[in-house]
Amino acid sequence: MPGRSVRLFLVDGTPQGLRTAEVGMWTGQAMVAPRTELTRLGKREEIQNTGVYVLVGPSEDQSSETAVYVGEADDVWARLTNHASNKDFWTWVVVFVSKDDNLTKAHVRWLEARLVQEIRAAKLVHLMNGNEPGGGRLPEADEADMETFLENVRLLLPVLGLNVFTSVTGNPKSGLRLRLTWDNATADCIVKEGVFIVQKGSTARKKNVDSLQPSYQNMRKRLTESEVLIPQGPDLLVFTQDFVFESPTAAAVAVAGTSLNGRDMWKVASTGESYKEWQQRQVAGAPGAED
Repeated sequence: MPGRSVRLFLVDGTPQGLRTAEVGMWTGQAMVAPRTELTRLGKREEIQNTGVYVLVGPSEDQSSETAVYVGEADDVWARLTNHASNKDFWTWVVVFVSKDDNLTKAHVRWLEARLVQEIRAAKLVHLMNGNEPGGGRLPEADEADMETFLENVRLLLPVLGLNVFTSVTGNPKSGLRLRLTWDNATADCIVKEGVFIVQKGSTARKKNVDSLQPSYQNMRKRLTESEVLIPQGPDLLVFTQDFVFESPTAAAVAVAGTSLNGRDMWKVASTGESYKEWQQRQVAGAPGAED
């Protein structure tokens, strides 16, 4: 896909403080603030606009690392002050508004519903929304505009440090194909846009070894609790959907239930070489590489 320009502005000059983010030629704007800087966020005029927001914090569920809550409001600031009083979990917030004040209540209800739907389907974080939002249908032209707005929200959230979507651009089945076998489990994986997508129908070992790190035990527990992995026979689990991992090792451990080096254990489907060997060969053949 063609390149995109994203402009980040550190309002107070620090990377973890109040920030704004914009995409070139887009009328939307993102604002990010830690909860400790909520008062400063409230001094910005645009925070009183109609918009959608995502509250982010640590999950109380031990098998999940991140919890999020998606909401919308005619006056985002008024809603955030309410959440500051009655929602304890969140430690930072991302807000999306329009710089030209063209977002309406119907628009943000539609955006809220789509965000909740896609985050719930991805199963990467603990979604705090209890019910499905009632975002209704929009006129055809408005829906087309909101699809573009949503595309930029999907683009900016990972840039701002929140990975809640499994989707990648282009053909989701294109990319480097890897395979891993461990005991009776066999998994296929596609490497695309810097992530490792274990494919639906791949199998994983049901049992963890006792020595598996707690963080990986919690990861596998979350996958089974969210039914990304479900039982298939006495010894195996099966992936019910494509699932994104940020490293080859996390993907390998999810399949094997034991500590593995993913770069060594994933094999390129077409050649049988390890992913590590494939990477080394790509680097050696790159322009400027030493002979």
